[in-house]
Order: sequence, then structure tokens, then C-alpha cells
Amino acid sequence: MIRNITKIILFTSLSLSVPSLCNADESPATEDPWSQWYRPVDNPVFVTTMGNNHDSILFVEPELEYPYHLIISHNSNGAHLWRAKIFSWSSADWELVSDSYQIAPHSEFDDGVKVDGTYYIYEDGKVYTYTGSLEDANRKWKKSGTFPKEQSDDVGVYYEDGVFHMFGEYGDYPNGNDGTSLSHFTSETGLGDWKLIDTKAVDPNPDGGNTYGVGDATIAKIDGVYYLFCDLESKGVPYKVVAWRSRDINKPFEYVGEAIIPRSDEVDDWDNYRIQDADIGYIPELKRYVMTCNMRDLDGNPGGQFGNLKGTRVIGVFYSNEQVEQDTGGRTK
Repeated sequence: MIRNITKIILFTSLSLSVPSLCNADESPATEDPWSQWYRPVDNPVFVTTMGNNHDSILFVEPELEYPYHLIISHNSNGAHLWRAKIFSWSSADWELVSDSYQIAPHSEFDDGVKVDGTYYIYEDGKVYTYTGSLEDANRKWKKSGTFPKEQSDDVGVYYEDGVFHMFGEYGDYPNGNDGTSLSHFTSETGLGDWKLIDTKAVDPNPDGGNTYGVGDATIAKIDGVYYLFCDLESKGVPYKVVAWRSRDINKPFEYVGEAIIPRSDEVDDWDNYRIQDADIGYIPELKRYVMTCNMRDLDGNPGGQFGNLKGTRVIGVFYSNEQVEQDTGGRTK
């Protein structure tokens, strides 16, 4: 369960020029509550062992005996599958089902959704599926489809009303691995026949150029509004997670603000260098959304003594400031 909640952090440092990232005909949404996230404890590290933890996928299924499953990428030899009956930010409260979970020979996996009993996982232009329990899926995933990686990479996928919505990196950002915008594709199968909706569904450079790079989206619908959280980087500035919103998922998203940023002055904590690759989920017993993210200390700079983990990555867990109730269909009340 939740441990001591010691600090609430309303992230204000490393700020961007908010108006420059907003649509010209809309005012900045600087007070939006869903751009405000906090650490449930000072250093909310999900796992501090087992090496290179990154690119997590969180499945929340209240109807199951184990409602929470977390797939954490490691390397091309396998991922880790965790499960829990009650959500916690700490891996000590979860069960490790497998430390060699075979989906496909990739070092990471972008995102996953479950639709009508089938799990879909997206990576490197390929779609992998499995029907049944995640615990039984080891080595049984099948490559069932593709997506346009050249126009949509490091994707986030959202499913609603018979349509798969994919948001991914578009364009070449010169200072890192992100895109200069996020494209939006849709598909009725999630396996192919992708239709391009917009190459600038999320545009951090509305005035042109490539000052900012974006990638690794995750999407939720909250109180009738679609919220998209993604990485944002600029030259010389570590990754952070920022928020965007739209009342129509097929229209461009408006920049909301910073959601989670690293604390460069906290040299003893894992979140002191960069935070990225968020995955969002709604936790009924908390009545909150949570995001699982990569946290990384880069070779001890700006600091931290982590033994043999120095310079690798861990997963961190962040909670929404706002509480909200959902009905059994996953819709907010």
C-alpha cells in the first residue's frame, strides 16, 4: 500500500516558455490540475536491483485476481513481468513473475493496450499480440501486425470506440532521439491499415525549427478531456515529462505545462538527472492516476552513490495531485 507521503512537489524549475508552446488561438493552461504530479515518497524507486530498468508498460485490470501488471524492459534477452493485488510504488509489495519474460527480441517496448481480451504491444514498427493471461504469455507472443515506424516511432497507443489511436515521434530532432513533433495515426484493427490524421498532433515547435524534441507518449481521457503526456528535451537540458490536452482526440493538442521534472539538487535520489518514458494508469483504490517513468543518474553526474547500479536506470512512480472516481467502464464520473 502507500507508504509515508513525505513531499508534494509542484514542479516549477527548468520551465519552458509556455506561451510559445500553445496554439495561437488558445491561452496557456497553466493551472490545469492534471499537469501537477507528486512523488509519494522522496525517492519513489520501484526497483533498485536487476540492472537496466526502463520503458515500463502498466496494465490495470480491476476484474482480475491480480489487477496490476507491469512489464519492464531490460535487454533483448527478456523483460521482467511483475504483478500485484494492491497497487504500490515499491517493488517490495509486488511479485516478480518472471525475470526473463520473452515477448520478442527487442531491448525495449513502446506501449501496450488490451482490447476484447487480447493484449497488443508495439515496438519498432511491429505489433505483438496474445490472448489470455499475461502470466501464461511468456514466449507465446505473436507478431500480428505492423505500424509506420518511419512516421511514428516510440509510440503511445490509446483505444476508444473501436479505434486504435497511435501517437509517435515524427521528424528528426538533431540533439537527441526524439521527433520534432508527434504524429497521429488511427486503425480499426490496431494491426495495420493505419490512417494518418496529423503529423503535428503535438507540436513543441509551433514557430518552426527544432528547439524541442518530443517522444514516448501516453494518453488518458479524464473528465471528457484527452491528456497526452510525453518526453520533452532541448539541447543541454535533461528529459522531463510534459502535458498536453485536447477535447477532440482528432484535433491538435494544446500544451498544458510541465508534469514531472528531475531534481538536479537531490544528489542522493535517482530522479536527479532525467525522467522520461511515462506510462499512465488509473488506480481505483487510490482514486488517482499514476505514471511509471524511467529515472536515471548519468554516471554519478550530478551525483548519487548507487554501487553497481551507477549510471543505469530504475523505474519511478508518480501520483496525480488530483483525485477522481471512475465507473466500471473506465470512464471518469
